Amino acid sequence: PRRVTLSCDSRLDHVELLARAVRALCAAAQLDPRACAQVELALVEAANNCVRHAYHLEAGHPLEVTFTLEDDHFTLEVSDSGTPMPPRRTPVLDFDPHDIENLPTGGMGLFLIHSVMDQVEYRSVEGRNTLAMTKRLAA
Repeated sequence: PRRVTLSCDSRLDHVELLARAVRALCAAAQLDPRACAQVELALVEAANNCVRHAYHLEAGHPLEVTFTLEDDHFTLEVSDSGTPMPPRRTPVLDFDPHDIENLPTGGMGLFLIHSVMDQVEYRSVEGRNTLAMTKRLAA
């Protein structure tokens, strides 16, 4: 497998830099544009969650993304050493999309990640939290 690890400070304005880098890695791996957009969305949601929830918007902490490309799939791992994510089931959104006044303002990130990636797994081991997101490559 080919692997690239990126790291940045726990700041929301650094998430855009991670997104640009992952977009370039997807293009270099010749992923189709739709898959690239889905991977970028999953990365942005996961990285924003790390900054907001694991580090509580506090800068100065490490945020790491590892992109691993294999023959039939690739995996993005977003890692932090902040507050672990509480145990939860695969998220389900239950709202009326036509009721604009009452659309949820948060809580969609994990739902979106699960919607665009083929496999999503979270682990917290010895103070290290990792969200691993896998996408199968088209044959």
